[in-house]
Amino acid sequence: MAEKNQHSLSRRNFLKLSGSLGAALGAAGVLSACSSNTIQTTNNNAGPSSNSSNDTHAITDMGDTDVEVPNHVDAYADGWFAHNEISIMLNGAQGMVATHCVPDAFKWMYKVCPEMNNATATFGKDFNFENLASLNPQVIFDSSDTLRDKCTEAGIPLVNCRFNTYDQMKRSINLTSSVLGGDASDIANTYNAELDSTLSDIKGKTDNLSDDEKPSVMHGNSVYTLNLDGTGTMISTWIEACGGKNAVTEKTNDATQTFSMEQITAWNPDYIITGKPDEVDQILQDPNWQSITAIQNKNVYVNPKGVFGWDRYGVESLLQLSWASHLLHPDMFDDTDINQKVKDFYHNYLNYDLSDHEVELIMNAQDPNE
Repeated sequence: MAEKNQHSLSRRNFLKLSGSLGAALGAAGVLSACSSNTIQTTNNNAGPSSNSSNDTHAITDMGDTDVEVPNHVDAYADGWFAHNEISIMLNGAQGMVATHCVPDAFKWMYKVCPEMNNATATFGKDFNFENLASLNPQVIFDSSDTLRDKCTEAGIPLVNCRFNTYDQMKRSINLTSSVLGGDASDIANTYNAELDSTLSDIKGKTDNLSDDEKPSVMHGNSVYTLNLDGTGTMISTWIEACGGKNAVTEKTNDATQTFSMEQITAWNPDYIITGKPDEVDQILQDPNWQSITAIQNKNVYVNPKGVFGWDRYGVESLLQLSWASHLLHPDMFDDTDINQKVKDFYHNYLNYDLSDHEVELIMNAQDPNE
C-alpha cells in the first residue's frame, strides 16, 4: 500500500518552476472566452496589500468583502467541503484546526493527508461558534457570510471562498494562497495554468464538433433517485467543454434538482454519469430505464471520486476534464492515459503516491482499503 509521499523537495521544485510559468501564462490569457458557459482566463489574483505596521494585509474575498488577514497564518479553520482540498493542495492542511469534513465521509482525504486528523470536525448540524473560536483560528474560510458578524465580534477574519465556475475557482485558489503564504502562490499558479491549458487543449478539438457529433449527457449525484444537474452549473460547463450536450435542459442554479422518470425518458440521454457506484447496475437492470439510449448502448458510468468528487466544485475537476473528454470522444482523445494523469496529479498537487490499485478504486468511486 502506498504511503504518504516523502518527495517534498521534488514536488516543491516542480511547483516553483511551473508556478513561474503559470503566472506568465495566466497573465497572457491562455484560453479564449467560450460561448454560453464562459470560462475566463484572467489571472484573478486577490492582490493583497501589506500593512506591516500591524502584521496584516488586505484581501478581497469571493463575496467582494475587504478583509484584513495576518501576514503569517499558523492556525485556520476551513468551513466548506469543497475548499478543504484546496487547503490540502496549497499547504498540506498544515495549521488547519477545524474542518467541515469528517473522516467517515471523506476517507480518501484523511488517507492522502493525515494532517487532517489534527483538525476538529466542528462545523455541521451541531455547529457551535464558541467551540470553533476556542480552537483559536487566525482565519476562518467559509462558503458564505453567515458567520461574519460573529467572527467580527470575536476578532477573527472570515474569508468567503465560495466558487461555482472555473474562473471563480481559480480566483478562490489565488485568494487562499495569499492568505496561507509560503509556497502556496507557486502551487496556485501551477494549478491554474494547468487548468487553463487543459481546457484550451480539449476545447481546441471539441469546438470543431457539429451539434450532431455531441452526445447528450445526463449527470447527477444520484441519477437513479432522479437527482440531476441541469444547466447553469459547473457540471454543464465541463460537459460542453468535453464535447457533449447537457441532456438536462432545465437550469438548476448551481445545485441538483429532482425530476420525474417521464422527463428523464423524454430527454433520452446518450450517456448517463452518476455519483453513486451502486447505481450503475441498478440503472442498467431496471425495466423502467430500458427505453433510454444510454442503457441500450450500456453507456452508464460512475463518476470517479478521490479526495473530493471530480465532477463538481473541487480541484480534481482538472482530472474530470481529461476523463470526460476521453469518455465521450475516445478516438479524438486516444492519447489520454487517465491512470497516469491521476498518479501525476496526486503526486504533484497532493503530495501522495498512488498505487495502481488505489487508482482503480478512485476511478470506480470506491473508498480506500482500511
